[in-house]
Amino acid sequence: MARIIAINRKYFTLTLSVLLICFLGIAGVTLWKTANASATKTDMVPEVKMLGLAVEPASFTRDLTYGSVTLKGSQVISSKNFDLIVTVQNTTGQKMSNIPIELEASLIGDDSKKVSKLGNLPSLDPGATARVAFRQVNALGDAQGKSATTGQHKITLRVKPNAAGGVNQATEATFYFNVDTTVKSPKVATPVPQNN
Repeated sequence: MARIIAINRKYFTLTLSVLLICFLGIAGVTLWKTANASATKTDMVPEVKMLGLAVEPASFTRDLTYGSVTLKGSQVISSKNFDLIVTVQNTTGQKMSNIPIELEASLIGDDSKKVSKLGNLPSLDPGATARVAFRQVNALGDAQGKSATTGQHKITLRVKPNAAGGVNQATEATFYFNVDTTVKSPKVATPVPQNN
């Protein structure tokens, strides 16, 4: 024999309504938190902004081919020792002092090879820019015209917080280079003097 189960529509409708209200409330709160977090991240200007990174000897862009692997538009450093000079700017309205800046160089794909150097910017006026140089950075690998991965470096620059000096926010920027001492830098054409 078949059993017949009777459901009271009043309680069924009430239960479904409560579940729907709970679901909409949770979804609304989650959406609000996500929108609030993304607005905070994109609207936030760093206290110390990194404007650029220069390499000495100068780096250059070139397509590199290693066997069947081609790296398009690779940033190349053709020396095993180089200097990295970062330009920073104070975006706040207050003077900052003793700004710690860290350089971390690592080989891409090999976390065991990592070097870090710490620099210090004595002071930085509101709106002013300054350069911090990291001298004689040693390459951790060299592609030597043979390997697509041996010379790939990741350079991370970090401005660390120092509340006593007026820096409350950490800032980080990452750059990628390929060290290959067999690649020669392009010749820069020198202007020919003209006689009038």
